[in-house]
Amino acid sequence: MRLFVRALVLACACTGLASAPAHAGHDPARQVLPAGDGWASSGPGTTGGSAADRVHTVRTRAELVAALAAPAPRIIRIKGVIEANTGPDGKPLACQDYATGGYTLPAYLAAYDPAVWGRDRKPQGPLEDARAASARNQLAVIGLEVGSDTTIIGAGPGAGITGGSLRIHGARNVIVRNLTFRDTSDCFPAWDPTDNSPGAPPGNWNSLWDSVSLQKSENVWIDHNTFTDEPNVDSTQPLYFGRPYQVHDGQLDITAASDLVTVSRNVFTAHGKTMLIGGSNTSTTDPGKLRVSVHHNVFRNVQERAPRVRFGQVHVYNNLYEGLPVYSWGVGVQSQIYAQNNYIRGIAPEKIVYNWGGTAITDTGNLVDGKPASLVDAHNAAFSDKRLGTDAGWTPTLNRGLEPAHRIRHLQAGAQSAGHHLVVGDGFATVQSAIDAAPAGGVITLPKGVYREVIKIPASKRGLTLRGATGRAQDVVIDYDNANGTKKPDGTTYGTSGSATATIAADDFKARDLTFRNSFDRKKHPEITNTQAVAVKATGDRMFFDRVRFDGHQDTLYADSPNVTTRSRQYYRDCAITGDVDFIFGRATAVFERATITALTRGSNSNGYVTAASTQRGNPYGFLIVDSQIRSDAPAGTYYLGRPWHPGGDPDAIAQVVIRNTSLPAAIKPAPWTDMSGFPWRGARFAEYENTGPGSGRGTDRPQLTDEQSKRFTKSAYLGGWIPA
Repeated sequence: MRLFVRALVLACACTGLASAPAHAGHDPARQVLPAGDGWASSGPGTTGGSAADRVHTVRTRAELVAALAAPAPRIIRIKGVIEANTGPDGKPLACQDYATGGYTLPAYLAAYDPAVWGRDRKPQGPLEDARAASARNQLAVIGLEVGSDTTIIGAGPGAGITGGSLRIHGARNVIVRNLTFRDTSDCFPAWDPTDNSPGAPPGNWNSLWDSVSLQKSENVWIDHNTFTDEPNVDSTQPLYFGRPYQVHDGQLDITAASDLVTVSRNVFTAHGKTMLIGGSNTSTTDPGKLRVSVHHNVFRNVQERAPRVRFGQVHVYNNLYEGLPVYSWGVGVQSQIYAQNNYIRGIAPEKIVYNWGGTAITDTGNLVDGKPASLVDAHNAAFSDKRLGTDAGWTPTLNRGLEPAHRIRHLQAGAQSAGHHLVVGDGFATVQSAIDAAPAGGVITLPKGVYREVIKIPASKRGLTLRGATGRAQDVVIDYDNANGTKKPDGTTYGTSGSATATIAADDFKARDLTFRNSFDRKKHPEITNTQAVAVKATGDRMFFDRVRFDGHQDTLYADSPNVTTRSRQYYRDCAITGDVDFIFGRATAVFERATITALTRGSNSNGYVTAASTQRGNPYGFLIVDSQIRSDAPAGTYYLGRPWHPGGDPDAIAQVVIRNTSLPAAIKPAPWTDMSGFPWRGARFAEYENTGPGSGRGTDRPQLTDEQSKRFTKSAYLGGWIPA
């Protein structure tokens, strides 16, 4: 039956997901690898689960595990984004849920600090045993075992697996297509002081889990997938013992005598150790195996291993390379890489090839920025002590689709991205999974409910929109309760920025008709003294919040910019902001128009501070509160309008705040501005204009704009030519 189906599909020459018609016989889930398409087409060919009588459509980890255990042949369609770090009840699991045997990162760091342990032996003992046991606990959840005669395919745009490790071990005849693999992170990296990298300080942190791992498997086709670490890229991890705390291993590793593999039309991005072919220099089973074709893939902003090869005959053709790698093609022991007709953009030629103990690589037809270049010659000139020959000793014949390199410069590859409009709950179990799947410029709708999670919107999601479905902000709430002093699994604390329920770095972001809340409760956590608890940290430019609520206590809304040299404009229209201490703060240029600002009472004097701007000296515009209402049930004369924040004692953070045409409650002090951390408020740029209400007033301690000055402190002046729509 399988051979009959394969013949039918080969006859129609269906080679791409996007072009595959939906009618019977052309179902992408039943497509097989065409003849001649790389090494996986040799031998019996690769048909996956195309002959299956039943198709399993899965939406959760539990459903996926059950489908993988069903009788073969099997077709598994993944709908939406599956979060692998979830328990049997579907609830998310954090790293601390896997920890056992007394493992904590601070204890591990203390035990194996090179100053204590030394650098000449690997860690051993109870804490290393506890780390390894904790890692096994995580693997038992995120490890997804794939058997023979299986096709796993995304059921539409945006489908994928976050945090999971697809393990094709001891299997044959497997197809994996149209999925986005995100952030397969290891909670328990191992420290190895003896694992040294050329030109780097001694030692390395090593992780174990690959997004897709092949071991002892044959005839496997990996096609039209996207592999990324976002939003948890390794560059955001700390340094321990002077080395990056690397929580990701491979995106696609092919090891342990695997053979006859085709890797086609995937995107590999935002990663370090990308693709390893062959796992050991001393293997006795790899020689004669590890035959792999790598073609029409995009390698973008990956550091190394694209691929790194031991033993295998590996045909690397028609791939696009972009970014700043340490190296791309690693020529290892007895490897035979045939690199043909690849297009390299913006990378120095000597950064492509590196000799990891090999002898030769064939390098033909490749272009660097549109010009022919010998990448082997560039390597040999840069590394004269590691010279390589130019003949890998074989000529590929299974090269279906081979084309000149110049046609690859605009190569499109990877999984189908999610459509422009996504709905949380429709294939996306969490807000973050919808954010991860959404394209830049996408719109995510949140039905009524409370979404208890931390979300992060990276800068790459430019133009993203989050909107509540009901038109009422109070109906749709994104909530979490971390504070500055809340302990993380590794024993450190989150800090002010890390406490944010939502961290939004994308330019042109929009939010409408929803609530961001940090529900940290001081009274329930008297042990926590650093009680800053951010609902939103916003750093993008041209950010538009429309009819949005921000609920918290201390440091509710962090309106900031990416760095001190960048100005970020933000517009808050018809928003409600609640808090007590410094609850609108940061260095953004932000306009609050028709806002309702609620200053909560703490039962003290002072009760709090509405603003704590940290505007940079060279920026004339910080916060503008206009045509708004500040309200409070705090006793009269117990609230300040603001104080000047100098982060880290920065003398160039000169707060700029104008509050105009706004109703002020009796809670506002007659002298409404005050000093902060030794910096006098009179050195800042505070002013009022035409405010009303029982808390308004004039006097030497209440700087006022003149009518002429007021013309310079308007919404249009602050937003600098940007007109929110």
